[in-house]
Amino acid sequence: MLVDSEKVQNAVMADMLGRRGIRMTEAEVVREFIGLTVPAVMERVRASHGIDLDAIWMAEMHEATEIAFRRDLKPVDGVRELLEILERERVPFCVGSNGTIPKMHMSLGLTGLLPHLKDRLFSGEDMARGKPFPDLFLHAAKAMGVAPADCVVIEDSAAGLTAAQAAGMEALAYVANPAHQPAELSGGHPFGDMRQVPGLLGLSPS
Repeated sequence: MLVDSEKVQNAVMADMLGRRGIRMTEAEVVREFIGLTVPAVMERVRASHGIDLDAIWMAEMHEATEIAFRRDLKPVDGVRELLEILERERVPFCVGSNGTIPKMHMSLGLTGLLPHLKDRLFSGEDMARGKPFPDLFLHAAKAMGVAPADCVVIEDSAAGLTAAQAAGMEALAYVANPAHQPAELSGGHPFGDMRQVPGLLGLSPS
């Protein structure tokens, strides 16, 4: 959870689905699709609504998302400082997202975070199965040379927390208000501020 992309992308998703006759609010989009790849969303729409979203729709979805990102995307508050602490303390870290590598380059580039990640980006769309399956996290851990049991995953979706648990990794659940953690995010230790993460990892915050 590095950039505040979910709210932006959920609004785009609701609009793009509406153009194909699928009327959903942003809240409904979150409940139904959060944490899923675009192909997985398309499969679920086919199964639940009987509507085929074709390659043209996917291309339009990616284009609309890029436009919205360029206009509205911002880093999660406190995440830049977190990355700097991890670098200072020589803690290996990477990104494992169901988004594509080009999308990650775009979002991290727009928010100035890309230099911190460099070549440590892993996409669920390169796996046979994305989240909620553990394949992506296990692949990323292997590439980083870290045993799954030594990994800590920061997630804000039920699919990601399920994937972390299946991979045998500790999970931290980023929620806006940890005192009112949604039931679907009960699979990880809740926290609400990226500035808390160093302490949760046993690192000095300064």
